[in-house]
Amino acid sequence: MILKKKDLFLIAFFLCLAAVLLLCFNKNAGTGIAVVERNGTELYRFDLGKQKGTQVIDLGGEYHVKLLVEPGAISFQHSDCHDQICVRTGKLSKPGQAAVCLPAKISVRITEGQKTIDAFTG
Repeated sequence: MILKKKDLFLIAFFLCLAAVLLLCFNKNAGTGIAVVERNGTELYRFDLGKQKGTQVIDLGGEYHVKLLVEPGAISFQHSDCHDQICVRTGKLSKPGQAAVCLPAKISVRITEGQKTIDAFTG
C-alpha cells in the first residue's frame, strides 16, 4: 500500500491534534491545592505547586495515618486500617482527585488554586 500526499497530510494533522489535546488536558497536574480533612474539619492545606522538598505529615489517631507531601503530589504513606485502599490509591496530583481512609475518617482532595473573577454582571 502506497501512501498518497493526502494520507500523509491527514496523519500529520491528527498527530498534531493529539499533541495539542494532550498538552491542554495535562497542564493542571501538580498545580492544585491539597485539602486534608478529618470528620469534615479541615486540618491542613498544601499548595502543591509551591511545595519544596518532601514532607511527612503524621496525623496520628487510632490508625496512625501518615501523609507524604511532595512537590506536585500528595499521598497516603501509611495507615493501620485493615483494607489499605487509601495507601493503594497512590499519588494525587490533579484537581478533582481524592482519596479517603474511611476507618480513620481522613480525606485528601485536590482543588484548583485561587481563581480570579472575570467579570461582574448586574
